[in-house]
Amino acid sequence: MHTGSKDKGNGVARSREQEAGGVGTGPAEAPRAMGTVTAMASASDAGSEKAAVGSRAAGWASWAPSMRRWEVIIILLTVAPMAGFTVINPYQQALRAELGCDALCIGTMTSASSALGLFGSPLVGALSDQMGRRLALAIGALASALGFTLVGLASSMPLLWLSVIPGSLLAHNFTIAKALVADLARPEERAGVMGKLGLAAGIGFMVGPAVNPFVSTRMQACMFATGINLLSLAAIAYLPEGTAAAHADAKRQALKADESEKPAGGIASVISTVWEAIKEVVVLAVAAPAAARVILFLRFGLSMGFHVFYTVTQVILKEKFKFAPNDYSNYFAFIGFTYAFSQLVSRAVINRFGKNQTMLLIPCLLALGVGRYITSVTSSIFVLYGALAFTVFALGVVNTSISTTITRIASESNMGGLMGVLDTAEKLAGIVGPAIGGALYSYSPVAPVLVVCLGYVVLSAGVGWGFPRYVLPAIELKEQHSLQERQAQDAKAKTE
Repeated sequence: MHTGSKDKGNGVARSREQEAGGVGTGPAEAPRAMGTVTAMASASDAGSEKAAVGSRAAGWASWAPSMRRWEVIIILLTVAPMAGFTVINPYQQALRAELGCDALCIGTMTSASSALGLFGSPLVGALSDQMGRRLALAIGALASALGFTLVGLASSMPLLWLSVIPGSLLAHNFTIAKALVADLARPEERAGVMGKLGLAAGIGFMVGPAVNPFVSTRMQACMFATGINLLSLAAIAYLPEGTAAAHADAKRQALKADESEKPAGGIASVISTVWEAIKEVVVLAVAAPAAARVILFLRFGLSMGFHVFYTVTQVILKEKFKFAPNDYSNYFAFIGFTYAFSQLVSRAVINRFGKNQTMLLIPCLLALGVGRYITSVTSSIFVLYGALAFTVFALGVVNTSISTTITRIASESNMGGLMGVLDTAEKLAGIVGPAIGGALYSYSPVAPVLVVCLGYVVLSAGVGWGFPRYVLPAIELKEQHSLQERQAQDAKAKTE
């Protein structure tokens, strides 16, 4: 146990050292992570996967043939829950209407979902650092499947409320997938793999409109959504564990000396693991270095902008453009397609800017503000979709840039926890953002638009000030640490 604590302490001490020297470290959004099952791949397997990564120069032209098995599995795990959601969501909306769930009920349910995620995301992320990614991914797939099943079986409001809990609390596979990418891909390849994940997310968003013509009942939608998540569960066994498993093994070895003095296994072991994960999340959130706070500020601001503007979007679509259910389906399919396209080009764009993403992020953030403003004032459906494409494309590049930056500054031992803390920021914005947007809109219809546009200007200024000052030095310091560790390992290998 003492060794495990030392391992954690080293990561935090390294972060404090960076902050004291005017540098820092940071996590990935709202979006933010999640493992060990028995009989897992060893750390050397993860190392061989990393070596294989470097042996393949994969341009987008040869994207599919060059993907490794773990990349394909991660993409499946990313697509599955989103595909399930887009298929079952129209029936979930109809069920809410049948059960008399009004706007206040829907808003409360959304806030409750965000509140559960606020607790669940960093907890599962820290657990994945301690127990391995695969267990956390399996939990997430099962939670998604259970939630979809409950939607299919729901015939009352209590069951509908119950269906919110499993996925919101435990299904954070997209965040874990990003942590696993950091484990298995080399730094120069992470932007490309993160782009593939974003592409997969966009494809998952388009599955619903494609499948819905062949699905005629809520139970059929439930069977599809549940089935695709159980299928992804079977694929998890073929994933390598990544470096999180090595850290977890070290901690378990350190605990062996104490195990003879404690009750064996059982619920006490589970409670102990959860408690250690909670403490790690607190340390990551409270003792975050400067670079982490810069990225946390960026991610929280982006999520707040989306949720505050959400009220305006719903009014525009419903009242100005008279959207019907089929129009909403096409709307979300367009978002998915545009986001997927942004991921196809984001790798090349992000790699072009290298370690310093400042001059990429600032134009994208300003583009988000312009796109939101055009959306709020236009009366043309064609201009609306043009502004939507502009906004979604910029957001896709920003999200991938942030995720890539996090993998460059976070230590391997707390990658999942950092991802989870960042995802927690998104959940918090999901709780308070819609309420703020609604209050602003009730005061004046233009108030939320002006606040959001001003927010993007503030975010741009924050990036321009914080990235060169804290984030870039943190990346360089981590690269120095990594180089020193490799040199030490090479020297030790030569002496042996």
